[in-house]
Amino acid sequence: MCIYCTMYIFFLSLAYFILVASKKTYNISQSEISVWLSAAAYCDVDKYPTMKIGEPANEFILTDIIYSKKTDILGYVGILHSSTTIYVVYRGSSSLLNWLDDFEIKKVPYDTFSQECIDCKVHYGFYQTALSVRNQTVNSVIKLKNLYPNYSIICTGHSLGAAIAQLISMEFSKIDIKTSIYNFGQPRIGEKNYAMFVNKHIEDLWRFTHNKDTVVHLPLKKELDYYHSCVEIFEDELGSLSICSNTNCEDSNCADKYKLHETNEKDHHKYLKHEMECV
Repeated sequence: MCIYCTMYIFFLSLAYFILVASKKTYNISQSEISVWLSAAAYCDVDKYPTMKIGEPANEFILTDIIYSKKTDILGYVGILHSSTTIYVVYRGSSSLLNWLDDFEIKKVPYDTFSQECIDCKVHYGFYQTALSVRNQTVNSVIKLKNLYPNYSIICTGHSLGAAIAQLISMEFSKIDIKTSIYNFGQPRIGEKNYAMFVNKHIEDLWRFTHNKDTVVHLPLKKELDYYHSCVEIFEDELGSLSICSNTNCEDSNCADKYKLHETNEKDHHKYLKHEMECV
């Protein structure tokens, strides 16, 4: 074989290896843990200290409850030693105050990164809700990080809780604390500048959508100028998962292939074959 042919094959193989190695992928174990924790967030707050979370998160240790009376957002922080991870979990909409936040769709300036994210705007209700629990959450996580400096951090939630998880993850980024995001049934949070800015700061962001879930299409994209961040993991009606585009965050091969009138509420309440409710 000629030397040029050998070199060509070598560089072709190297290019393929780099392409495969650079392709983002998610941790299926972490996604399963996160969906169980997100569903458990729907339990009553007085049950949080004693709630029994099933596999694969049955050894989860609750360390702090997160709550804001003003916005009625609820969540918790804890650790799972088997995965060497600190989890920040927020509950989805389950009260009138939460739904008022959901439908307060006007956009406001994104002040967390006011100097870096010029002209970025986000959903008023989601942003105010996240800010109402920012200090509680950050203090809880820093306390755990001091005890377990090598543990990673995952922010997770379902529905409204997913929106808050993303915004809080950005608050951690602001103070140079690295987090990952595993979200389920997340609504859109801000306009396109914000959505793209998030992807520059959160390297490990996984936004799960389930088939014809209505919520992932809201607030409306074209009519209200709201957009998602990448990367979407699409779950079809049979529960099969596929990684969507890591550059086109509104991938027409995934949830966005459905028009709003084709969606349903039923698909919003089940992710990774798990009911999103307290069990």
